Amino acid sequence: MTDLQAVLTSPGVIVVLTALVGMGLGPTARAAVYLAGLAVSALVLVGYEQGLAISFALVDAPYLSVDLTPLRVDRLSFIFALIFHIAAALNVIYAWRISDRVQDVAGLAYAGAAIGGALAGDLLTLFVYWEITAIASAFLVFAPGTRESFGAGMRYLVVQILSGLFLLAGLVLFVSSGRGMAFEAMSLTAASGELDFAALALFLAFGIKAAFPFLHNWLQDSYPKASITGSVVLSAFTTKLAVYALARGFPGADPLIYIGAAMTVFPVFFALIENNLRKVLAYSLNNQVGFMVCAVGVGTELAINGAAAHAFVHIIYKALLFMSMGAVLYRTGTVKATELGGLYRTMPATAVFCIIGAMSISAFPLFSGFVAKSLTMSALGYEGLFFVWLVLLFASAGVLEHSGIKIPYFAFFGHDSGKRPKEAPPQMLVAMGVAAALCIGIGVFPQALYAILPYDVKYQPYTAAHVVTQMQLLLFATLAFALLIKFKLYPDEVASTNLDFDWFYRVPGRALAGWVSGASGATFNAFWAIFSGRVHAIMERIYAVHGPEGQMARSWPIGFMALWTAILLGFVLVIAFFA
Repeated sequence: MTDLQAVLTSPGVIVVLTALVGMGLGPTARAAVYLAGLAVSALVLVGYEQGLAISFALVDAPYLSVDLTPLRVDRLSFIFALIFHIAAALNVIYAWRISDRVQDVAGLAYAGAAIGGALAGDLLTLFVYWEITAIASAFLVFAPGTRESFGAGMRYLVVQILSGLFLLAGLVLFVSSGRGMAFEAMSLTAASGELDFAALALFLAFGIKAAFPFLHNWLQDSYPKASITGSVVLSAFTTKLAVYALARGFPGADPLIYIGAAMTVFPVFFALIENNLRKVLAYSLNNQVGFMVCAVGVGTELAINGAAAHAFVHIIYKALLFMSMGAVLYRTGTVKATELGGLYRTMPATAVFCIIGAMSISAFPLFSGFVAKSLTMSALGYEGLFFVWLVLLFASAGVLEHSGIKIPYFAFFGHDSGKRPKEAPPQMLVAMGVAAALCIGIGVFPQALYAILPYDVKYQPYTAAHVVTQMQLLLFATLAFALLIKFKLYPDEVASTNLDFDWFYRVPGRALAGWVSGASGATFNAFWAIFSGRVHAIMERIYAVHGPEGQMARSWPIGFMALWTAILLGFVLVIAFFA
């Protein structure tokens, strides 16, 4: 097999082509083809040798040489590509019954682009897949067809394209400075100590997709408004592809430590007062990505392993939580805490799966979150970052409050809403069951996960110190929740809209846009009045001279006209003589 054939049959290309092939099939056949395509792609991925890199000379000239590496497989890219396959398969199963052609095709193309991006060895290939993820994922936000989803989809698309523009700018700056397009670790500062604007552009591109603070609102705006299956797919790929890009491009970048720490904290407060449970999960997603970003900023082998492990397990348990809320939405038509409660009576299996996801995200021992999050916490401790460690410890307690307890409590327990919906459809239960089994299996047998991490790891999460510390945190956080509920001090679930940072550019921005539109309209009208007035005056003057009653239209004496005829004839004769 030639290098070109290897690239054309790489996992990302296989999955994207599978999505296109399934476009013309019926729901059942499409799902079967998609699962088969993902299985083939996964086998191809597993069959690659670690360290494989296929490169081509895109430009080979005396004054410029640029290489393209569309396929690179190492331990960092492998683990992200593998979990993207698992997430895509879970979504195909979950969406089987409520299959929609556009969503199915967009969802799998989105997954394929994320896989291709994780395996990209150069910035141009990454950019192509980056843009495919942006466009394909937007269809999942548009899918419900409501006015809200359309507005959120347009805002989402604008932000994702902006991220792509920063990536393209960084690419161009790298090539123009003679550094090529290789996607390797880089620094935000040049050797001279000055800020490297090429690296900064890439940092912002990755930061937008990772939902850095003040750049995060696209996530909470779009994910809750996406379709039932769309939110499951969205939770898996965009932000985790950004985490991979940061781990590849900026490991050990100090700003990421503090950016990640901030990301873990501020969503806690918004999630506690949010009524829409899918939006609670969106804030929780932002919080969890903060742990990964912080680990990338630490940059040690243990920390990078922590970021990769956390991304791996987070994709599974976050998908499980979104699937459980999607099943609730599918059966009841709402995911608002004020309208739910008591659903465990008729949706017991969904409630159990939701609790497993909640325990995983809360990092209970014997669940996947514990064996992944402890890597990052240990890395912070080993590096002496005690203050940041305390921040992440506080954020861990917050995770238990808003995702570990609030989601299952208000959806399935709490006050009885009187709703008695059917249990989730079988294919949804199968997808949730597989995800739940993975959450428990990884938690009980963590060495299987540790074996595929980017660096060799000799780490034992189940030490007395780790288990006791984590259980103390979880039990006291649970006690705090119980006391707050008991004494009615927990923030009431209110049907309201909570204001976030996007208020500063959506409300004043809309007002500014309205003012600019009005001012520009008034300016145009003023200039048009001046212009049309001048034109009207000129036309009146022309009409006065050449109109039916103008000077040129009056009757002239015969002698006068004979004189002018002689003058004109003489002028013509003179011209003819000289010509």
